[in-house]
Amino acid sequence: MTIVGKQTLSNLNDFQKEIHHDAKQLLDFDNFYSIFLKSKTVSETVDAVGRLIKNNQSHYEQFNPLFHYDNSFWITQLFVKLFRLRKLDYFSNLDSNQEIANCLRISGFPSLEFYFSTNSQLTKDGFYLREKNLQIDLLYLDIFNKDMFINADGFANLINSRIGKNLTAVDVKTLTGIFKTLAKILGEDDFSVDLNLLQSGNNQMLPLSKIDLPAIVTDQLFVLAQSRQKDIFALDNGFQIDFNEEMSLYLIQAIDSLGHSQWFFKVFDTYDQWTFLDVLTKYNWFLKWYLDNLNYLKIAYRDDLFPG
Repeated sequence: MTIVGKQTLSNLNDFQKEIHHDAKQLLDFDNFYSIFLKSKTVSETVDAVGRLIKNNQSHYEQFNPLFHYDNSFWITQLFVKLFRLRKLDYFSNLDSNQEIANCLRISGFPSLEFYFSTNSQLTKDGFYLREKNLQIDLLYLDIFNKDMFINADGFANLINSRIGKNLTAVDVKTLTGIFKTLAKILGEDDFSVDLNLLQSGNNQMLPLSKIDLPAIVTDQLFVLAQSRQKDIFALDNGFQIDFNEEMSLYLIQAIDSLGHSQWFFKVFDTYDQWTFLDVLTKYNWFLKWYLDNLNYLKIAYRDDLFPG
């Protein structure tokens, strides 16, 4: 066989190997997608989407399928499927033409539209759920390391936005309830979940990112509370505000070994139901004080994922 003939045969063999590679990858995709469609448990569903994403990241040697979707598309499908496993239709991924789209909408909240994005500057494998109109990240979801973290600043900015100001306290309660349900669903697959300011519970403590809170910030709170006829008391370790007969908020401090003050927010209510976000939503003057002094009052929380 001539040199040219040998080279031609080698090229054909390589071509056959590439076709075999592409065929196997497509067969794997079909298998993973079938598992996803038929999955009945949270674990099966999450695992199938993880396999679809990894398959999606592998390149084809010769044939690029026409149905290629980016990774965020599969996370969007996962979101919808997880709720439907519980017979809940909170999220829809259909556009105005009833076609599957790479976005999420919630029934009853026509002004809100969400999509998943990534941060190329982070070495993480997760996705951010972002509100499209406001460009606010609400949570971080990593299905490979099984993490779900709520972005405290994102929710605070949402309720203070032009869209959020049109939401009632009941609307916000409904919206946050959806994310609490998601946390419970993911918890069934051993996800590490932190609801942050969405978490109710009289033992929930929210530490501030900065130590040694300036007196001018607490003085402002004292004046504002009194001007709104809210009882506010100075405690040995901070302040207590009685917002109503059932709920009080504490801004308290703990002194470390170097003499610095670590401050915390704590919500306490009779029925163990109020969250810090509920307080921000219900009392606009408190929300304004919080956001005006966010440089000092920012809740200490995963700066590696939610910088800024």
